[in-house]
Amino acid sequence: MSRLARALTGALCFSLAVTSARAQDAAPLHKGDLVRFLTGSTYSKPEIAAIIRRACLAFAPTSRDNANLKELGATPAVLDAMKTCADNGNKVGRAERETPAPIRPMEVDLPYRSFSATAGTVAQFTVTIHRGPTPLSGVRLLLHGSRDIPGGTQAELNANTDRDGHATFSIPAGSTAGNYNLRIADADGVEMHGVADFVLTTLPSAPSLVKVTPQTLDIGAGGRGTREVTVAVSDPFGNPASQLSVALRTYPQRGAARTPTQVTDNAGIARFAVQAATLQDGDSLVVTIGDKPYATLRVTAAAEITTLLLEAERQLSEGSVSAERAYDSVLTVDPNNARALIGRGYILSSLGKQDPASQDFEAALRDGDDRAGALTGLGYLALRRSDLTNAATRFREAVKIDAGDAGAATGLAYTELWRLDPRQLPHRSAALASPRPAAYPAEAANGLRAGIDFFAARNLKSAESSLNTAAAAAPAWPDVYYTRALVYQAEKKTSLAVADFQHYLQLRPNAVDRGAVASRIGALDRSPGKAFALGILPGGGQFYTHQPVIGIIVLGGVAASAVWALKSSPIIFTDPFGHPYQNGTERKNLTTGAAVGGGIWLLGAIEAALHASSARGDPYPPSSVAVSTKKTSELPHLTPTVGFDQGGPRLGASLSFSIR
Repeated sequence: MSRLARALTGALCFSLAVTSARAQDAAPLHKGDLVRFLTGSTYSKPEIAAIIRRACLAFAPTSRDNANLKELGATPAVLDAMKTCADNGNKVGRAERETPAPIRPMEVDLPYRSFSATAGTVAQFTVTIHRGPTPLSGVRLLLHGSRDIPGGTQAELNANTDRDGHATFSIPAGSTAGNYNLRIADADGVEMHGVADFVLTTLPSAPSLVKVTPQTLDIGAGGRGTREVTVAVSDPFGNPASQLSVALRTYPQRGAARTPTQVTDNAGIARFAVQAATLQDGDSLVVTIGDKPYATLRVTAAAEITTLLLEAERQLSEGSVSAERAYDSVLTVDPNNARALIGRGYILSSLGKQDPASQDFEAALRDGDDRAGALTGLGYLALRRSDLTNAATRFREAVKIDAGDAGAATGLAYTELWRLDPRQLPHRSAALASPRPAAYPAEAANGLRAGIDFFAARNLKSAESSLNTAAAAAPAWPDVYYTRALVYQAEKKTSLAVADFQHYLQLRPNAVDRGAVASRIGALDRSPGKAFALGILPGGGQFYTHQPVIGIIVLGGVAASAVWALKSSPIIFTDPFGHPYQNGTERKNLTTGAAVGGGIWLLGAIEAALHASSARGDPYPPSSVAVSTKKTSELPHLTPTVGFDQGGPRLGASLSFSIR
């Protein structure tokens, strides 16, 4: 800008009203008036020239003034008007006074009355300012209403027209969807003709926020009907996204299941009625708009599964195979539920359905989170198949995963017990009677295993100690007391052995070997020495050892021998004439009869002692017997026999023993 322009900037403070008044009263124009006219946008250059001719000048322009004004945009018409006034002494001609120059109003043109933009964007809106056909440059415009757009500029926007009269506003669309009324106005308050009002519509931007209600879909509670699911869609600014197609895709997809689709309403909400019967626990419903996933709804049947599992476990603990139906219900909702698979596997195993049971256990082992439980189930399945080797392998794998697993430890103890002492195999039916066999603490199971190992090695002291630990940890485990009774018997602790055998029968009242155990208890109550001593009375030892038939035989044999020994025979002599005659009696069989009777008596006493000893049985596990041992596993069993023929009684004895 020239010095003249800088010197006259003070004149810019005059209002348009003052200038207009001067023009209308034909008051001469000062330099400041010309500067303001030329630098402003109120009048076009022809209009400025007409104003000069009508009002003339209040000063005599110099060449320098003309140059400065030309720099500010004075056209030849403006300069000619100034020269005319100066030549006439700045007196307005009569024609100019009578016919003032017409001044056209400033007009505004809008490209359109309404437009839209998405939230978060900036819209460009260009207007045109002109007087008639002449575009106005340098006009400063304001956009009223722009400060009221939420999330927008928070101030009234402004723009200046270019030489073509165009002014472009950069309008932030804000963050809230809605309609906003805007108006173009001149910054200096000059009235404009034309339509200056328009409407900005802020639209929601691309959907990015999706809220699903409920957050978890419970398909187990309240039956297997429909479930209401609502999906609320909005843009990043929280504006509802309406008229969007929303789909609920089931994962994993099963078969040709239909994918439900709904359109959001004006509030941005899509409502679905989901069929629970087609879903399973652990499924997911993926909310998709177009091909893009936005949210995931987890499907659960936890409430129903918990109820069904509790009922199934209760029935199983009571030994009821009807629990199978409860487990089936759980698996209908949650096919991979490890607890249900394992529980049903035990029931099928107890029913002899070995292949289906194996499939359930293997499925739980493959897909479930209870590998130790699945391996334990496979171990008990092997026990029911009498496959001790496979059972031991499975149980050891389970114990390796969880050393404290009571079921696995108990199963491994049973396997070791029945392997080392086959005589206890009859106990297997009782131990496996329940679909899920009773599990005892791992400490007790480890004690039983150690006890049977020590017992097999004839380490009686260590065996007793280990079994005492097992009994303390599991006071209701029958097999612990049975095994410890055998150890007590081997240690000659007869009273303790009898007490443990009796406790075993109390804990297992329906034991298949009840008769044999009762006989062993009776045998332990009878002393071989006492049996021999009672044998002083013929047959007394047999009656003491509960052998009444043999006792009668012994008693009868001794009595018969005594009768025969005491039998008198006449002494016959012959006279000289050959006639026989009797001269007294004699007991010819006394010695023989006494010997036979004494022999029967002695053999009966010996037999009673031997029977009292052998009836107790061998406490040691058969597998631990060494061929070279000096002790026999069983004492010989002697049975006296007595017979009679024409020559009198005949004495005999049968000796029985086992050879291994």
